[in-house]
Amino acid sequence: MLGILFIALLALVIFGPAKLPELARQVSKYQAQFRRMKRELTGQLEAEISTIRIAEEGKDAVASPLEESARTATRVGQLPTSRR
Repeated sequence: MLGILFIALLALVIFGPAKLPELARQVSKYQAQFRRMKRELTGQLEAEISTIRIAEEGKDAVASPLEESARTATRVGQLPTSRR
């Protein structure tokens, strides 16, 4: 709390009482713009991650039957073919 008070007092001395409200509006405007950009970027990243996960799940779904048939073929090859 003491740090915030010190910064406010320092800003008052540097910029003066006439310029301080305008400066506060500018800071507030930039904060809002930053939050908006952050939300947009977060949304884009989440959408991209979701797309990647769906693609990986699709690969797994396709790979599983192929892997199973390869395992089955390997097992069949290991069985004795005939007994004489």
